[in-house]
Amino acid sequence: AAMNLMIAANALGYGTNMISNWYSDVPEGRAILGLSPQERVIGFVHIGSYHGPAPERPRPDPAKLYDDYTGPWAG
Repeated sequence: AAMNLMIAANALGYGTNMISNWYSDVPEGRAILGLSPQERVIGFVHIGSYHGPAPERPRPDPAKLYDDYTGPWAG
């Protein structure tokens, strides 16, 4: 559902961003939203407009994110 919301907003010319992290399910937020114990927050979808190029964000070096895994059977 969140992806469909984001695609629809993008099709209308809006920018979107979904944030899901530790603050998606903190007790204070659950109380503000009036959630029951069986309900869960998966994230927050931000929708808005921005005029100009999207600012670049810091990105990790891809070479540091993976290694050549050969498995336990490799020599």
